[in-house]
Amino acid sequence: ARPEMGVAIPSGDIEAVLSAHHIPLPAPPPKPGNAQALLGVAECLAAQKKPEAADAYRHYLSVQPTDSGARARLVHLLVEQQQYDVALAELNRAEAGEGANVTQNLDLLRVRADIQIAQKKWDDAIGTLNRAIALSPRDAQLHGGLGRIYLQKRDFPDAMKELKVALQLDGKNLAYWKDLSSSYYLSGDCASTLAALDEIAKMETPGAGQWFLRGLCYDKLNQPRPALDAYQKFLNLDQGQNADQVWQAQERSKVLRKVLEHKR
Repeated sequence: ARPEMGVAIPSGDIEAVLSAHHIPLPAPPPKPGNAQALLGVAECLAAQKKPEAADAYRHYLSVQPTDSGARARLVHLLVEQQQYDVALAELNRAEAGEGANVTQNLDLLRVRADIQIAQKKWDDAIGTLNRAIALSPRDAQLHGGLGRIYLQKRDFPDAMKELKVALQLDGKNLAYWKDLSSSYYLSGDCASTLAALDEIAKMETPGAGQWFLRGLCYDKLNQPRPALDAYQKFLNLDQGQNADQVWQAQERSKVLRKVLEHKR
């Protein structure tokens, strides 16, 4: 018989009534031990580089949604699996969650920028990195990353500005010096390009590409002898791997030899 309103129903009968009327039972609050066990499974799978780790973290977060550290680890896993849209959705949850500190927020911004760069969303990535720099203004990696994006967008003045800041903070970083030399060259500043290449040469033995760039710069600065020498070093090191540059270096070398002969 249908129970009347106000009549006490034994707890076991309540579940039967709810089931009969297809009313979902309220989920019991998770036991701390169970949550820790779920987290342990997720961390174990992640340590073993198992693809199931992402689902394990989701399972854990379904009972502990405010654990921003675990959500950040989930985001990293999704990025590694190139599930960028899903990772961005998790990032949004992580940034909106409670308990995230400045360090965690900075880490999430770095990951967001990495995703946006992978998706070639340059303007979005610039906005994200500027937010990160506001939290950590003396982070060379953030300034260097922002400089590289500006270089990608061919915004050479802003690229040089950010890369110079990065080098003030980390003056021995080869990647920043190489990006700065590229920014100088592409903006037409050959003298500064050569100065940057000199700094790079202090840290590593110049490769074929750097000698080719030197040849181009000396050539444009009307310095035939160092231009010819640089082209020859490029040709010796490249050994025909870059056909277009080899042809250009050979042709310019012929011209430069004639120029030098006329100067004798």
